[in-house]
Amino acid sequence: MTARNVVQEALERFGRQAGLEKKSGAWYRGGDEVIAVVDLQKSQYGPQYYLNLGFWLRELEGERYPKGSECHILLRLETLVPQERHRIVHLLDMEEDVPDEQRIEELVALLTDRVLPVIERAGTVAGLRALVDDGTLASAAIRGPAQRVLSSAT
Repeated sequence: MTARNVVQEALERFGRQAGLEKKSGAWYRGGDEVIAVVDLQKSQYGPQYYLNLGFWLRELEGERYPKGSECHILLRLETLVPQERHRIVHLLDMEEDVPDEQRIEELVALLTDRVLPVIERAGTVAGLRALVDDGTLASAAIRGPAQRVLSSAT
């Protein structure tokens, strides 16, 4: 299995198990208010990858399959789970010696245990507000229009 295929396979397994929809290499969970996007990004400097998580607020724009990089709220797996940052970076660095199946299993477990609950909670604007309030999205980049929506009273 090639390096990219190992990391892609982990994302594929997670996406299928989590019931996400795949479109153009990214995985989506669409709701009435928020679309969650999980995608893979390769480093331009070497065989390292990043797993990105984005949230698109439908009230701001009506896109069905937004690109992850254009989401209103963006963060990377290692910033979502800072206590496991070292292990995540290790698993996503193809220069690190990790057997393929172990790499896949650990990545799927991290995504299932750490990302899926956030996606589920973030299905509404109120859910996103709660994630901001409890610090889960403290390291997320939140674009101006989304900041206004999340800070406004419902």
